[in-house]
Amino acid sequence: MNFEQISIVAEEVPQENGLQVATTVEIAELGQLLDILKLSRVLEGTGNIGATFTSVDGVARIDDLSVLAKLDGGQSLSLTGQIGELGNPEDVSLTTRIRLYPEDAEPAPAASRYDLKLIAVDMVIDSVPGQVPQRQMVIKTNGFTLDTSGEGPPPIKFSELSRTPEGALKVGNINLRIGNPADPFIILNGSVDDALQLQGISAEGLMDIPASSLISPELLGPDDQLGRFSGDFHLNGDINQLSLTNLDGKTSDTDVWNLEVHGTVENVLKFEDLDLAIDVSVPSGADLLEALSLERVETGQARLKINLVSEGTDWNASANVEVADSILQIMADLDDATSDPVLQGSIESDLIKIDQIRTIVQAAAQLRKLGGPEPEEKETKKEDEGDQGALRDVTLKPIGRSILLSGMDMDVDVDLRHIEGAKGISSLQSEVTLNKNELKAGPLKFEYGGAHFDVSGQMDLSNDAHLLTLTGKAGGWQLDEILHSLNFKKGASGTIYADFSVTGGTDSAKHFANSMSGNATVSMRDGSIETQLLDLAGLGVLPWVFTKKKQKVAPIVCLRAPISISNGKISTKQTTLETDHVQVVVFGGVDMAGKVLDLNLQPRKIGEPLSKSPWPVTLKGPLAKPKIKVKDGPKRLKRSDGADKMPEQRKLCVPDILQLQ
Repeated sequence: MNFEQISIVAEEVPQENGLQVATTVEIAELGQLLDILKLSRVLEGTGNIGATFTSVDGVARIDDLSVLAKLDGGQSLSLTGQIGELGNPEDVSLTTRIRLYPEDAEPAPAASRYDLKLIAVDMVIDSVPGQVPQRQMVIKTNGFTLDTSGEGPPPIKFSELSRTPEGALKVGNINLRIGNPADPFIILNGSVDDALQLQGISAEGLMDIPASSLISPELLGPDDQLGRFSGDFHLNGDINQLSLTNLDGKTSDTDVWNLEVHGTVENVLKFEDLDLAIDVSVPSGADLLEALSLERVETGQARLKINLVSEGTDWNASANVEVADSILQIMADLDDATSDPVLQGSIESDLIKIDQIRTIVQAAAQLRKLGGPEPEEKETKKEDEGDQGALRDVTLKPIGRSILLSGMDMDVDVDLRHIEGAKGISSLQSEVTLNKNELKAGPLKFEYGGAHFDVSGQMDLSNDAHLLTLTGKAGGWQLDEILHSLNFKKGASGTIYADFSVTGGTDSAKHFANSMSGNATVSMRDGSIETQLLDLAGLGVLPWVFTKKKQKVAPIVCLRAPISISNGKISTKQTTLETDHVQVVVFGGVDMAGKVLDLNLQPRKIGEPLSKSPWPVTLKGPLAKPKIKVKDGPKRLKRSDGADKMPEQRKLCVPDILQLQ
């Protein structure tokens, strides 16, 4: 049978007890097929269909099914397999692939959620009578791939197909299950008024996921301590504007934390015109960290409340962060209609406690471990094991990094009016600005208990490296308090000063350390060190080198360490430490990436730089456990210019040999 654009061939194959017919359909123009079916001509393209119909002893089945449709816009649909015994849902094996872009014209990988596009959906139903049915669904986007498989109902079921008076194909009942077939995390039940154009969508949605996946999306498995996050919502609209309303979700089956989300999103696909309220409360930060298999940090109770509202191009966000007695108020406004949008905001607080900042930083360091290994270690692991888990091929950058790369300008004021601690009350003020070429923070000035800190940061966004430069000064910091805060038992004291200018990469803290270049000078005065520390370092074997006699504390008159940094390697030639009668000159380097050091320490009596060094020390090998050697001193030193007399006014912590006249 031939139409103008359609050819149908049906060939009967003789059967003893029934009928077998092999059918092929060639469609040169899908529009004519829609005309024949009295549907609106909304699709243009080509297609072909092949199938074998068999009826034996009253049992009918369809095998060798093959359907392929290619639309003029580049979209395609393929369906292969068999329906098996008609009317028996346990005898169906089908592989379906829906592509919204041709394979050779897929959109570029998305780094931002604004660029996210759906590329393809693959579904497999493999059900054979007498065997356990298998299901699979793969949702591929240009930012990630979600691959779920297992036993359970089909990913999609639909019924009540009809033709409307306007010529649309209506699906009166559709059920879509996204996630593990036996335990999907999203179930949609609804209808589609125009299936060919995906218009008139209306569905009630149920969400039920492990709450741990909200913290680390790769964790799509059960977690008894963090409980579940479940809720319901309604979807309506079309493929161009899909609205999510009546969203109500909250955690359950857990005492570790409580999360509630309520609100609406008028355009889910573009994340526009939204009104969301998010409330997170944590009775004990330590219990939450333990539930995440991290080390406990006693932060006390915490709460985060966020209201996010947008209307058109106007965005407004407000947040209230409480950790124990410390409170932060965050406000932000953005008008995205201008050609150069600027995010205006403020971070304010009437009370921040120093001790609580310390525990917050420690807790944040633990939460960083949720990301797993550093990026380079992850790549090695992928090469060894391949991509595993439901979520893979992720190219989306973290939200914070996405903001930096969005081209949006930012101007945020920081005003912490009341900082409270054991040594008094102070305040902090700063400003953060961002434009398409660079990110600047500072100058950030902070005083507390006689110590001061003044630093500025700048990130170059005009190239792909996105290098971060930090410059600043610090002074008045007490070494014994720093060691005490780090739970270091042995004693050392002194007032520390530093100035620095360093640049490094921003993929991670480790990447910054390993790629860092620049220079810095660290100095200390009026210090001391317990001789037990010298013993631990292997230097106490000759206590007379540092002190006139064996005693509990060795005085440190001063320390000055000018250092150069290149690609994570730290080197020094003039680091100098002085006790009351000995000057120690240190030269060598530390490789932060390789975690090894190679240092030489040469002690000499103050004012006698040309004398033989008594028992110099070398430290070489792994940073965690270097090999320490004490050996016979080198030959006497000489100045190339013949200088051999110390000046009348000697400078502290400058190598004596450089002071000779």
